[in-house]
Amino acid sequence: MLPTRRCILGVFAHPDDETSCAGGTFSRYAREGVDVYVATATRGEQGSLGTGSQVVARQDLPRVRSAELCTVLQMYGAKPPIFLGYCDQEVAHADVGGLVAKIAAVMTTVTPDVIITFGPTGLSGHPDHVAVHRATVAAFHQYRATAAIEPRLYYKALLAPAVKALGITLAGPEVQPTVVVDISAYKALKVQALRTYTSQEDARRLAELFERSPWTVEAFHQAYPPVPADIVTTGFWAASATPAFL
Repeated sequence: MLPTRRCILGVFAHPDDETSCAGGTFSRYAREGVDVYVATATRGEQGSLGTGSQVVARQDLPRVRSAELCTVLQMYGAKPPIFLGYCDQEVAHADVGGLVAKIAAVMTTVTPDVIITFGPTGLSGHPDHVAVHRATVAAFHQYRATAAIEPRLYYKALLAPAVKALGITLAGPEVQPTVVVDISAYKALKVQALRTYTSQEDARRLAELFERSPWTVEAFHQAYPPVPADIVTTGFWAASATPAFL
């Protein structure tokens, strides 16, 4: 039996991280009546300054990227974004206790039963991603100590074809999915959302990659409570079932 209220909180570093990591998942669950929140550490102040003929002044980029994120979350049916107030490329140098406290406060406020964030390498090794991972893990354990229902913590994971296509090297939980979510009905929306980040060249390139690839799932690793590696579920509230492609 499903709980009366279901809630997902994604914690990421920059606008567009939520879409590259879990855009299809957020769309699917929001449409199933799940409360979906996204907390973002920064407003992406050091990102690229437009694509194509678009030119964005550096001082305007935080406003532009924040608006892009707001638009994307509306497309998904998610709640408005929660900004943690840090500057791009400075999260790794921020006071750790302060960052943990801010994330824990968000968790206490929105009371998620599912929290999604980066794995240990942040997929790309970006220092902001790694800092957000570490702080979210610490905040999660503070939150679960007082949560009414035991929450679950997930890291973004990738399947082997995606790792190869992206040309990155990963090991450990980030390539050990325990949950795969079918986003076939939401893949086009994910691509559209990536293209909504018109200021960001990386998002536009990723949109092209997703569009031409046969990928129709998003993968995650359940970090807490730990589960056996040979058990893979097809959703956050689904019965155990190992998909044929794993």
